[in-house]
Amino acid sequence: MKRRELIKSTWLLLLGGIFLKAEKLNAEAQYAKTPSDAEGPYYPVHRQEDEDNNLIQVAGQASPAKGNVLNLQGVVLNTQGQPQNGVTVEIWQTDSQGRYKHPDDYSPGQRDSNFQYWGKTVTPADGVYSFKTLLPAAYSFRPPHIHYKVWVEGKVRLTSQIYFKNHPEDKSRFGSRYKLQVTELKQAPNGEFNTFFQIVI
Repeated sequence: MKRRELIKSTWLLLLGGIFLKAEKLNAEAQYAKTPSDAEGPYYPVHRQEDEDNNLIQVAGQASPAKGNVLNLQGVVLNTQGQPQNGVTVEIWQTDSQGRYKHPDDYSPGQRDSNFQYWGKTVTPADGVYSFKTLLPAAYSFRPPHIHYKVWVEGKVRLTSQIYFKNHPEDKSRFGSRYKLQVTELKQAPNGEFNTFFQIVI
């Protein structure tokens, strides 16, 4: 009986170790760090008076920006899946004509004076962030994307880009390296687009 109990205990320990390892691997796969991506040449060089998370309504302007509205929401986690409090998320992007608000962007078309182009927000205890912006337009050979930085205690922890696998203007096919940078768009009855993008730092 003692021998059987010993064998049983040994098997239970082995199985327990296997399950713990599997759970750890699953957690690591679920909370893999978001890959970094190029900052690009059009990171803002001038401060704005309006620096909030609503990019389609600039303070002091009567009219909203022109284009398809995008409600971008997400959460910032660490690799253990814990929400990150007090993290600053900033985004910058093109308007609906494919133009950045940058002195070196000579793309054709007129900039939208009612679009904010850049914004930021700080995560609360649940790690959630949100932006009301526009669907970025495609330009040059690039697929439509939104640039972003994540700041922790005044230092940049991540610089990357968000891509859209079902953007109405995009015909790109994303390889495996983009897997953690792609999000799906869902169109609401009011015509606005919604998406959720998880950032892991």
